[in-house]
Amino acid sequence: MSKNRALKALTSLDYFYQELRKIPQLDREEEDRLARKWHDEHDLVAVQQLINANLHSVAAIVREFRHFGLPEEDLIQEGTLGLMHAVKRFDPDRGFRLKTYASYWIRASIHDFILRSWSIVKMGTNKLQRRIFAGLHKAEHAIAALEGRDVEAVAEAHGTTRESYQEIASSFLRRDFSLDSQNEDGSQLLELPAPDDTPEHIAMENDWENFKHEQLAKAMESLSERDRYIIKQRYLASPPATLKELAAEFNISIERVRQLEARGIKKIKQACEDIQL
Repeated sequence: MSKNRALKALTSLDYFYQELRKIPQLDREEEDRLARKWHDEHDLVAVQQLINANLHSVAAIVREFRHFGLPEEDLIQEGTLGLMHAVKRFDPDRGFRLKTYASYWIRASIHDFILRSWSIVKMGTNKLQRRIFAGLHKAEHAIAALEGRDVEAVAEAHGTTRESYQEIASSFLRRDFSLDSQNEDGSQLLELPAPDDTPEHIAMENDWENFKHEQLAKAMESLSERDRYIIKQRYLASPPATLKELAAEFNISIERVRQLEARGIKKIKQACEDIQL
């Protein structure tokens, strides 16, 4: 078989992974150089290199969501859109690696795509449903939903009953039937619901937003006064303070400020790990 015929046998997904293996990953120094060229000069060549080099992260994260049964090409596309948003907003002065920052954007983009695509019925609208959905990338959670194995422990971790967990989780793990299909008595399925959110859904969305703000406020309270100030100045102030400015303000080294910031972020993540902030 000729080389051209062999290439024609490849699917677009095969070709993507084949080309991905050829792309070298960036070390921190090169990543920082390219990020500054994009951040300071809006260099399009630099931003393309950053995106290409971090497609490895997209591919790795997509594997977490394969069991939902959606086309992998679509998941990669959505993850890449999240990566592009991350690169656009990435600030090299914050001291993070791009792949660490981008992973949140990639997962959020894929997460939203699955919620949009998974069912014609509005789903994932309250905090319990969102927590359960976010945990389904873990094999033991999916097995608990489908087979009932260790479901009591998984349900308890989500603060709900065995029956409630299986009902909610199983609804995410099955797809819709065609409306042209027939019921057992030969009648057709009912018509689609109205596309607009109901007042109940709107109320649940508002409840979820309020819940996130409350959890974040509680997480911030767990920090020391200095750590809380650093996090606020780095992430909530406009414009955000640089590491150098905070180092001068506290009369400490830039590296020490970076350590305090990382410690604060870690504590916040631990406090909020059971919700999708």
